[in-house]
Amino acid sequence: MLNKQAVYFIVAAVYGLTAVALGALGTHAFGLSPGTQQSALFQHAFIYQLIHALLLIWIVTQIDQGVWIRYAALAVTLGVLLFCGGLYLLVFVGKTSFSWITPVGGSLIILAWLNLAIHGFVKISNNKTDFKS
Repeated sequence: MLNKQAVYFIVAAVYGLTAVALGALGTHAFGLSPGTQQSALFQHAFIYQLIHALLLIWIVTQIDQGVWIRYAALAVTLGVLLFCGGLYLLVFVGKTSFSWITPVGGSLIILAWLNLAIHGFVKISNNKTDFKS
């Protein structure tokens, strides 16, 4: 049986390390001209990937807190892959038949944040405001 907490932690770490590596490559090796649409899309993907890698690490610390947290972990994991991956594809390949994955990924990221909000409301309604730190 896979330890979901460990798997999500590894995914978050891989998202973080690839975001930093891609950020460095984007600045120094990919030849993206500042001020271009490709550069802006690349920056957008890089920032979203890095921020949500950190979010996923925090979610991992809360994973045993309930179903909404587990749904958030899954949604952010798939959302980052599809949203940021779709933007990277758009930057380096251009518009393709896979371009539909970007808005699906963005929707999943929104769903992840919604799941976290629902989790908070459930904790309040159950009078359990003691979030693990």
